[in-house]
Amino acid sequence: PLVHAPPWRRQDSAAMDTSGGLGISLHPLVIMNISEHYTRLRAQVPKDQPASSIRVFGCLLGTLEGRNVDIANSFEVKASTTDGTNYTFDVEFLKTRLEQYKKVFKDYDLLGWYSTGSGVQGGDEVLHRLIGEITESPMYLVLNPTPDAAAQDLPIVIYESVMHIVNDNPTMQLEEASYKIHSIDSERISVDHVANISSTGDGPEGAALVSHLHGQRSAVKMLSDRIQVVQAYLVAVQRGDIPADQAVLRQINGLCNSLPTAAASGKFSEDFLRDYVDTLMVTFLTSVTQSTGTINDVIDKFHMAYERYARRRGIF
Repeated sequence: PLVHAPPWRRQDSAAMDTSGGLGISLHPLVIMNISEHYTRLRAQVPKDQPASSIRVFGCLLGTLEGRNVDIANSFEVKASTTDGTNYTFDVEFLKTRLEQYKKVFKDYDLLGWYSTGSGVQGGDEVLHRLIGEITESPMYLVLNPTPDAAAQDLPIVIYESVMHIVNDNPTMQLEEASYKIHSIDSERISVDHVANISSTGDGPEGAALVSHLHGQRSAVKMLSDRIQVVQAYLVAVQRGDIPADQAVLRQINGLCNSLPTAAASGKFSEDFLRDYVDTLMVTFLTSVTQSTGTINDVIDKFHMAYERYARRRGIF
Protein backbone atom coordinates (compact mmCIF):
# COMPACT_ATOMS: atom_id res chain seq x y z
CA PRO A 1 0.00 0.00 0.00
CA LEU A 2 0.87 3.66 -0.40
CA VAL A 3 0.91 5.82 2.70
CA HIS A 4 1.78 9.40 3.46
CA ALA A 5 5.01 9.53 5.41
CA PRO A 6 4.78 10.97 8.94
CA PRO A 7 6.66 14.20 9.79
CA TRP A 8 9.67 12.40 11.20
CA ARG A 9 9.96 10.36 8.05
CA ARG A 10 9.84 13.47 5.87
CA GLN A 11 12.66 14.99 7.89
CA ASP A 12 14.77 11.90 7.34
CA SER A 13 13.94 12.09 3.65
CA ALA A 14 15.03 15.72 3.49
CA ALA A 15 18.32 14.83 5.09
CA MET A 16 18.77 12.05 2.59
CA ASP A 17 17.97 14.43 -0.30
CA THR A 18 20.89 16.69 0.62
CA SER A 19 23.27 13.78 0.43
CA GLY A 20 22.14 11.69 -2.51
CA GLY A 21 18.45 12.28 -3.25
CA LEU A 22 16.79 13.42 -6.42
CA GLY A 23 17.73 16.78 -7.88
CA ILE A 24 14.35 18.06 -9.06
CA SER A 25 14.06 21.07 -11.36
CA LEU A 26 10.60 22.55 -11.95
CA HIS A 27 9.96 24.78 -14.96
CA PRO A 28 7.61 27.80 -14.77
CA LEU A 29 5.64 26.42 -17.72
CA VAL A 30 4.33 23.61 -15.52
CA ILE A 31 3.19 26.05 -12.83
CA MET A 32 1.43 28.24 -15.40
CA ASN A 33 -0.27 25.21 -16.99
CA ILE A 34 -1.65 24.01 -13.65
CA SER A 35 -2.71 27.51 -12.64
CA GLU A 36 -4.47 28.08 -15.97
CA HIS A 37 -6.15 24.67 -15.70
CA TYR A 38 -7.53 25.44 -12.25
CA THR A 39 -8.54 29.03 -13.13
CA ARG A 40 -10.42 27.88 -16.21
CA LEU A 41 -12.34 25.24 -14.27
CA ARG A 42 -13.00 27.65 -11.39
CA ALA A 43 -14.59 30.12 -13.81
CA GLN A 44 -16.99 27.46 -15.09
CA VAL A 45 -18.51 26.50 -11.73
CA PRO A 46 -20.97 28.55 -9.63
CA LYS A 47 -19.39 31.26 -7.54
CA ASP A 48 -20.98 29.95 -4.36
CA GLN A 49 -19.16 26.63 -4.70
CA PRO A 50 -16.15 26.55 -2.33
CA ALA A 51 -12.76 26.65 -3.98
CA SER A 52 -11.55 23.73 -1.86
CA SER A 53 -14.03 21.41 -3.61
CA ILE A 54 -12.51 22.07 -7.05
CA ARG A 55 -9.63 19.86 -8.10
CA VAL A 56 -7.81 19.47 -11.38
CA PHE A 57 -5.52 16.66 -12.44
CA GLY A 58 -2.81 16.11 -15.02
CA CYS A 59 0.48 14.42 -15.82
CA LEU A 60 4.05 15.67 -15.55
CA LEU A 61 6.49 15.34 -18.43
CA GLY A 62 10.23 15.81 -18.53
CA THR A 63 13.56 14.05 -18.51
CA LEU A 64 15.31 11.83 -16.00
CA GLU A 65 19.09 11.57 -16.18
CA GLY A 66 20.56 9.65 -13.30
CA ARG A 67 19.31 11.38 -10.14
CA ASN A 68 18.46 14.63 -11.93
CA VAL A 69 14.77 15.15 -12.73
CA ASP A 70 13.68 17.99 -15.02
CA ILE A 71 9.91 18.62 -14.99
CA ALA A 72 9.47 20.64 -18.16
CA ASN A 73 5.84 20.28 -19.27
CA SER A 74 2.43 18.92 -18.32
CA PHE A 75 -0.95 18.05 -19.78
CA GLU A 76 -4.44 17.71 -18.41
CA VAL A 77 -6.14 14.41 -17.61
CA LYS A 78 -9.85 13.73 -17.57
CA ALA A 79 -11.01 12.77 -14.08
CA SER A 80 -14.44 11.85 -12.78
CA THR A 81 -15.91 11.41 -9.31
CA THR A 82 -19.19 10.33 -7.79
CA ASP A 83 -18.75 11.50 -4.21
CA GLY A 84 -16.44 14.51 -4.64
CA THR A 85 -13.58 12.73 -2.84
CA ASN A 86 -12.57 9.63 -4.77
CA TYR A 87 -11.55 10.32 -8.35
CA THR A 88 -10.68 8.08 -11.26
CA PHE A 89 -8.72 8.81 -14.44
CA ASP A 90 -9.70 8.18 -18.04
CA VAL A 91 -6.84 5.79 -18.74
CA GLU A 92 -7.41 5.61 -22.50
CA PHE A 93 -7.38 9.39 -22.77
CA LEU A 94 -4.21 9.54 -20.66
CA LYS A 95 -2.37 7.02 -22.82
CA THR A 96 -3.51 8.72 -26.03
CA ARG A 97 -2.30 12.13 -24.89
CA LEU A 98 0.97 10.62 -23.73
CA GLU A 99 1.55 9.05 -27.15
CA GLN A 100 0.79 12.37 -28.85
CA TYR A 101 3.29 14.22 -26.67
CA LYS A 102 5.90 11.53 -27.24
CA LYS A 103 5.62 12.07 -30.99
CA VAL A 104 6.43 15.77 -30.59
CA PHE A 105 8.73 15.67 -27.54
CA LYS A 106 10.64 12.43 -28.07
CA ASP A 107 12.97 13.06 -25.11
CA TYR A 108 10.16 13.59 -22.60
CA ASP A 109 8.94 10.78 -20.39
CA LEU A 110 6.05 10.51 -17.96
CA LEU A 111 7.45 11.51 -14.56
CA GLY A 112 4.30 11.58 -12.45
CA TRP A 113 1.07 13.49 -11.98
CA TYR A 114 -0.29 16.65 -10.39
CA SER A 115 -3.40 17.87 -8.64
CA THR A 116 -4.60 20.88 -6.68
CA GLY A 117 -5.35 20.94 -2.98
CA SER A 118 -3.85 21.59 0.41
CA GLY A 119 -1.91 18.33 0.44
CA VAL A 120 -2.38 14.62 -0.12
CA GLN A 121 -6.13 13.99 -0.22
CA GLY A 122 -8.19 10.92 0.35
CA GLY A 123 -8.32 8.75 -2.73
CA ASP A 124 -4.95 9.94 -4.06
CA GLU A 125 -3.52 6.52 -3.25
CA VAL A 126 -5.59 4.87 -6.00
CA LEU A 127 -4.56 7.50 -8.55
CA HIS A 128 -0.90 7.21 -7.58
CA ARG A 129 -1.02 3.44 -8.03
CA LEU A 130 -2.65 3.93 -11.42
CA ILE A 131 0.16 6.23 -12.58
CA GLY A 132 2.64 3.76 -11.06
CA GLU A 133 1.39 1.12 -13.49
CA ILE A 134 2.44 3.35 -16.40
CA THR A 135 5.74 4.72 -15.09
CA GLU A 136 8.04 3.53 -12.34
CA SER A 137 8.27 5.53 -9.08
CA PRO A 138 6.06 8.44 -10.14
CA MET A 139 6.25 11.84 -8.49
CA TYR A 140 3.24 13.72 -7.19
CA LEU A 141 3.00 17.52 -7.41
CA VAL A 142 0.37 19.33 -5.35
CA LEU A 143 -0.44 23.01 -5.93
CA ASN A 144 -2.48 24.81 -3.29
CA PRO A 145 -4.75 27.31 -5.13
CA THR A 146 -5.78 29.04 -1.88
CA PRO A 147 -2.53 29.62 0.04
CA ASP A 148 -2.15 31.66 3.17
CA ALA A 149 -1.82 35.37 2.38
CA ALA A 150 1.23 35.59 4.64
CA ALA A 151 3.02 32.68 2.95
CA GLN A 152 6.40 33.48 1.41
CA ASP A 153 7.12 30.21 -0.43
CA LEU A 154 5.46 28.84 -3.53
CA PRO A 155 2.32 26.85 -2.63
CA ILE A 156 3.75 23.79 -4.32
CA VAL A 157 4.81 20.51 -2.75
CA ILE A 158 6.45 17.68 -4.69
CA TYR A 159 6.33 14.16 -3.31
CA GLU A 160 8.55 11.34 -4.46
CA SER A 161 7.77 7.64 -4.20
CA VAL A 162 10.02 5.84 -1.72
CA MET A 163 9.81 2.16 -0.86
CA HIS A 164 10.11 1.22 2.83
CA ILE A 165 9.74 -2.02 4.73
CA VAL A 166 6.81 -1.75 7.14
CA ASN A 167 5.95 -4.87 9.19
CA ASP A 168 8.09 -6.98 6.85
CA ASN A 169 6.07 -5.76 3.87
CA PRO A 170 7.31 -3.38 1.14
CA THR A 171 5.27 -0.20 1.37
CA MET A 172 5.44 2.79 -0.97
CA GLN A 173 5.41 6.11 0.84
CA LEU A 174 5.10 9.69 -0.38
CA GLU A 175 7.87 11.85 0.99
CA GLU A 176 8.33 15.54 0.40
CA ALA A 177 11.24 16.30 -1.91
CA SER A 178 13.14 19.53 -2.32
CA TYR A 179 13.08 21.22 -5.71
CA LYS A 180 14.30 24.32 -7.48
CA ILE A 181 12.78 26.52 -10.15
CA HIS A 182 14.66 26.28 -13.44
CA SER A 183 13.72 28.39 -16.45
CA ILE A 184 15.13 28.83 -19.92
CA ASP A 185 15.31 32.19 -21.71
CA SER A 186 11.96 31.84 -23.48
CA GLU A 187 10.19 30.92 -20.23
CA ARG A 188 11.84 33.79 -18.39
CA ILE A 189 10.64 36.29 -20.99
CA SER A 190 7.10 34.87 -20.94
CA VAL A 191 6.90 34.89 -17.15
CA ASP A 192 8.13 38.49 -16.98
CA HIS A 193 5.60 39.55 -19.59
CA VAL A 194 2.70 37.83 -17.83
CA ALA A 195 3.77 39.14 -14.43
CA ASN A 196 3.87 42.73 -15.68
CA ILE A 197 0.40 42.61 -17.23
CA SER A 198 -2.35 43.22 -14.68
CA SER A 199 -6.06 43.63 -15.08
CA THR A 200 -5.76 47.38 -14.43
CA GLY A 201 -2.78 47.91 -16.67
CA ASP A 202 -0.53 49.15 -13.87
CA GLY A 203 2.47 47.17 -15.07
CA PRO A 204 5.12 49.10 -16.99
CA GLU A 205 5.07 46.73 -19.97
CA GLY A 206 1.43 45.70 -19.77
CA ALA A 207 0.10 49.27 -19.55
CA ALA A 208 0.62 49.95 -23.26
CA LEU A 209 -1.07 46.70 -24.34
CA VAL A 210 -4.02 47.05 -21.95
CA SER A 211 -4.44 50.72 -22.86
CA HIS A 212 -4.43 49.83 -26.56
CA LEU A 213 -7.06 47.11 -26.06
CA HIS A 214 -9.24 49.45 -24.01
CA GLY A 215 -8.97 52.06 -26.77
CA GLN A 216 -9.99 49.55 -29.43
CA ARG A 217 -12.93 48.43 -27.33
CA SER A 218 -14.11 52.01 -26.78
CA ALA A 219 -13.82 52.80 -30.50
CA VAL A 220 -15.84 49.73 -31.52
CA LYS A 221 -18.50 50.49 -28.91
CA MET A 222 -18.77 54.12 -30.07
CA LEU A 223 -19.11 53.02 -33.70
CA SER A 224 -21.81 50.51 -32.76
CA ASP A 225 -23.76 53.13 -30.79
CA ARG A 226 -23.67 55.63 -33.69
CA ILE A 227 -24.78 53.00 -36.20
CA GLN A 228 -27.72 52.16 -33.94
CA VAL A 229 -28.66 55.87 -33.78
CA VAL A 230 -28.63 56.14 -37.60
CA GLN A 231 -30.63 52.94 -37.92
CA ALA A 232 -33.21 54.13 -35.38
CA TYR A 233 -33.54 57.45 -37.25
CA LEU A 234 -34.17 55.73 -40.59
CA VAL A 235 -36.76 53.40 -39.06
CA ALA A 236 -38.56 56.35 -37.46
CA VAL A 237 -38.58 58.27 -40.77
CA GLN A 238 -39.88 55.23 -42.61
CA ARG A 239 -42.71 54.82 -40.11
CA GLY A 240 -43.58 58.52 -40.29
CA ASP A 241 -42.87 59.15 -36.63
CA ILE A 242 -40.59 62.09 -37.47
CA PRO A 243 -40.32 64.27 -40.59
CA ALA A 244 -37.59 63.46 -43.07
CA ASP A 245 -34.61 65.78 -43.22
CA GLN A 246 -33.24 65.65 -46.75
CA ALA A 247 -29.84 67.00 -45.73
CA VAL A 248 -29.41 64.25 -43.13
CA LEU A 249 -30.62 61.59 -45.55
CA ARG A 250 -28.12 62.78 -48.18
CA GLN A 251 -25.31 62.51 -45.61
CA ILE A 252 -26.38 58.98 -44.69
CA ASN A 253 -26.62 58.03 -48.35
CA GLY A 254 -23.15 59.43 -49.05
CA LEU A 255 -21.73 57.58 -46.06
CA CYS A 256 -23.22 54.29 -47.24
CA ASN A 257 -21.97 54.82 -50.79
CA SER A 258 -18.45 55.44 -49.51
CA LEU A 259 -18.30 52.04 -47.84
CA PRO A 260 -16.66 49.26 -49.88
CA THR A 261 -18.93 46.44 -50.95
CA ALA A 262 -18.10 42.88 -51.80
CA ALA A 263 -19.66 43.15 -55.26
CA ALA A 264 -18.02 46.42 -56.31
CA SER A 265 -14.57 45.94 -54.84
CA GLY A 266 -12.40 43.57 -56.80
CA LYS A 267 -9.68 43.78 -54.14
CA PHE A 268 -12.08 42.50 -51.51
CA SER A 269 -13.12 39.56 -53.67
CA GLU A 270 -9.50 38.72 -54.42
CA ASP A 271 -8.49 38.80 -50.75
CA PHE A 272 -11.55 36.83 -49.72
CA LEU A 273 -10.90 34.10 -52.31
CA ARG A 274 -7.23 33.91 -51.28
CA ASP A 275 -8.14 33.44 -47.62
CA TYR A 276 -10.82 30.94 -48.57
CA VAL A 277 -8.40 28.88 -50.65
CA ASP A 278 -5.79 28.99 -47.87
CA THR A 279 -8.37 27.72 -45.38
CA LEU A 280 -9.37 24.89 -47.69
CA MET A 281 -5.71 23.99 -48.20
CA VAL A 282 -5.08 23.82 -44.44
CA THR A 283 -8.18 21.63 -44.03
CA PHE A 284 -7.01 19.38 -46.86
CA LEU A 285 -3.50 19.05 -45.39
CA THR A 286 -5.03 18.19 -42.00
CA SER A 287 -7.09 15.43 -43.60
CA VAL A 288 -4.04 14.12 -45.47
CA THR A 289 -2.00 14.09 -42.25
CA GLN A 290 -4.70 12.19 -40.38
CA SER A 291 -5.07 9.71 -43.24
CA THR A 292 -1.31 9.19 -43.36
CA GLY A 293 -1.25 8.46 -39.63
CA THR A 294 -4.07 5.95 -40.02
CA ILE A 295 -2.30 4.24 -42.91
CA ASN A 296 0.92 4.02 -40.89
CA ASP A 297 -0.97 2.37 -38.02
CA VAL A 298 -2.51 -0.17 -40.43
CA ILE A 299 0.90 -0.93 -41.95
CA ASP A 300 2.46 -1.43 -38.52
CA LYS A 301 -0.32 -3.81 -37.49
CA PHE A 302 0.01 -5.67 -40.80
CA HIS A 303 3.77 -6.13 -40.33
CA MET A 304 3.26 -7.39 -36.78
CA ALA A 305 0.60 -9.88 -37.88
CA TYR A 306 2.61 -11.01 -40.93
CA GLU A 307 5.76 -11.43 -38.87
CA ARG A 308 3.98 -13.68 -36.37
CA TYR A 309 2.42 -15.68 -39.22
CA ALA A 310 5.79 -16.03 -40.97
CA ARG A 311 7.49 -17.24 -37.81
CA ARG A 312 4.81 -19.89 -37.28
CA ARG A 313 5.36 -21.05 -40.89
CA GLY A 314 9.11 -21.14 -40.32
CA ILE A 315 9.96 -18.52 -42.90
CA PHE A 316 12.32 -16.67 -40.51
